[in-house]
Amino acid sequence: MRRGVILLLLPWVLAAATPVPPESLRAEFRAETRLVVLSATAVDRKGRPVRDLRADEVQVFEGGRLQKILHFGQARATRARLLLLVDASGSMEGSTQQARVFATAEQILLTLEPEDEVALAAFDDHDFGVVAFTRDRDAIRRGLRGLTAFGTTALNDALDHAAIDLASHGEGRRAVVVVTDGVDNRSRMQPDEVIAHSRALDVPIYALALVSPVDDPGSSAFLGTRGGASASVTGERVLKRYAELSGGAAFTVSGAQTQREAALRIVEELKHQYRLGYDAPEGPSGFRRIELRTTRKGVRMKTRSGYVPPS
Repeated sequence: MRRGVILLLLPWVLAAATPVPPESLRAEFRAETRLVVLSATAVDRKGRPVRDLRADEVQVFEGGRLQKILHFGQARATRARLLLLVDASGSMEGSTQQARVFATAEQILLTLEPEDEVALAAFDDHDFGVVAFTRDRDAIRRGLRGLTAFGTTALNDALDHAAIDLASHGEGRRAVVVVTDGVDNRSRMQPDEVIAHSRALDVPIYALALVSPVDDPGSSAFLGTRGGASASVTGERVLKRYAELSGGAAFTVSGAQTQREAALRIVEELKHQYRLGYDAPEGPSGFRRIELRTTRKGVRMKTRSGYVPPS
């Protein structure tokens, strides 16, 4: 038992959910209507969730062409499922870094509703499940305490597996939250490969990059980027791309205040997701780009950047 926990294949993190056949990875479609279903959030200029949008204030474009929205509503009635993906590689070694991981995770756990479910997975040079979906917050805390920093960092591979696994277990309010220093030195997959997968899934990715205050532009201790960007800054840029193209958000975390702000923002967005659907138009196979807009001034909508129609 390496790392003090039983190492599981990541799909077992989701064992509490009902298994589905592999073809339902394309869960956004209904065979008879080719319905594309999107999870979306709306935020104001300060990044705060907007909770009262109406269907007539929302527009969806596919390939630049306006589509007719057939279904629109809030997904608040269903419980949320959050997959917490934690960096357990050697770069996270040390009591200070581990304490920051625990504190960040604790802020998220405290902010969730009691009925929401959380699963815990981790990664070093491989990804592994730790705790299956549960409402037991103490089980997640025990799982975190059992992790030991070890080895290299396969962040890209772990994110790819996490998003695909979560997407394969039905629809509803869900998200992957990854806590890492953002530095990948082991993955077989390149960021663009993973982004091509993740942006086609209805699973927002929220990325929390744990950095030193000297690498945080929002910190008074920030030293700037003279002499080239550090590895952590470069990693943050990749995480931001993951988040933006999946409909999530990325945060730089360097202290208690940024921990709280990131946790509140993630959970608020998860609580106030919208669900909307439209019929996929006829057209060629391959990736199709989606854009959501709203006619309400000062409000921006976020969703995944596209999908791949069934062949």
